[in-house]
Amino acid sequence: MKFSRKTALGAAVAVSTLLATAACGSGGDSEGAPSAGKVVVPDPGGDLGKAMKKAFFDPFEKKTGIDVVLSSGEFDAAVVLAGVKAGAPAYDLMNPNGAVLQRFRESSALEPIDYTLWQDGIRDKISPVKAAADAVPAYYISVVPAWSTAKLGDQALTSWADFWNVGKFPGKRTLAPGSWGAGGATFEIAAMADGVAAKDLYPIDYDRVFASLDKLKPNLVKFWETGAEPIQLLTGGQVTASSAWNGRVAGAQEKGVPVAGTWNQSILQYDNWAILKGSKNAENAQKLLAFMMEPQPQADFANAITYSPANSAAFDLLSADRAALLPTSPKNVETAVTQDYDWWTATAPGTDKSNEEVAIERWQAWVSK
Repeated sequence: MKFSRKTALGAAVAVSTLLATAACGSGGDSEGAPSAGKVVVPDPGGDLGKAMKKAFFDPFEKKTGIDVVLSSGEFDAAVVLAGVKAGAPAYDLMNPNGAVLQRFRESSALEPIDYTLWQDGIRDKISPVKAAADAVPAYYISVVPAWSTAKLGDQALTSWADFWNVGKFPGKRTLAPGSWGAGGATFEIAAMADGVAAKDLYPIDYDRVFASLDKLKPNLVKFWETGAEPIQLLTGGQVTASSAWNGRVAGAQEKGVPVAGTWNQSILQYDNWAILKGSKNAENAQKLLAFMMEPQPQADFANAITYSPANSAAFDLLSADRAALLPTSPKNVETAVTQDYDWWTATAPGTDKSNEEVAIERWQAWVSK
C-alpha cells in the first residue's frame, strides 16, 4: 500500500473482500499448537507491512501457533462497518487513523481492549497518546520541515516560521494539500508559521491560517500528492523546502540524498489498533495486540522502520543512533506537537459538519482564488 494520508486523516489499513475474510473461524489457544486458530489482520503492504511482519506477526505465530492471516485490498470504512452491523466483520484487528476510528466508535463497532492479557505496567508506558478503552496507538510518524542542503548549504531551518521566510531561506516551497484535512498537517503548519504556540493550536483559527497561507502562496510551486513527492521535488530542484514525513527524509539521507529536516515543531500523527465487534477471532486478536505492545516487539518494529513505537519502554532497547531517527524519542518529542484528532473529528460549532469538513471547505474556496 502506498503510504499516504490522502483521505480524510488517512488510514493505514487494507482490507480484502468482505465475505472472504469474514469466513475465518477461531480455534483453540494451546501455545505452539498447529490448531491454535487464526487472527485476520489488514496488510498495509510496503515497508510498513514488512516491518509489522518481521517484528509482530512472525514472532507471534512462532510463540503461539496462532496464524496471522494478512488481508490485502483497499479500505472502505462504510463497507467494513456494514460487515460489522451484519455480524460478519471483514477482519479481527484493524489499524485506522483518528477520523476513521471515530466513525467506528460512533457506530459502537469496537470491542473493549482486554488489558488483563497485557504484561504488568505496559499500558502505563503507552505514550505520548494514552491507550484507550477501545483502541491503542500503533505507532507514530511526524510531519517535519525539510529542505535541500544542496540549495541552502550550511543554512538550516529551525521552525515553520523559517519555512515561511523566503528572504532568509530563498527558494520555492511545497506543502500537502489542505483537501486532505488533517492528513498533511498543513493547517497546523500555517498556524505555527504565523506564531501560534503549540498549546494554542486548537481550536484552529481558520482566518489566521489562510492569512498565513496567503503570505506563502506566491512561493508555493504546488501541493504534493504522495509521501515520496517532497523528496523528489527537493532533489529535482523545483523547491528548496517542503513539509515531509520524517521517514521519507531519513530514508533519503541514508541513500546520500542532500536533504535535511528538523524535529522542532514536528507534528506527530498516529494510527491505532482496534478490534472489530463480533470478530470471529476476537480472543486471538486480543492476544496479538497484547504481544505487539511488549517492549521487545516494539523495539524490533522501530528497528525495522523509522516509525516510533507506541510503548515508550522500547527506547530502552534501542541504540542512541536509532532513537535519534524516531519522532517520539525522549529528545525529539520535547518540541513536537501531537495532532488533536478529537478536535478534528468533533462537530464544528454552529454546523452539522466536523471541524475537518469545515476546514476542507475553507481550503477549496481559498485554493480556487
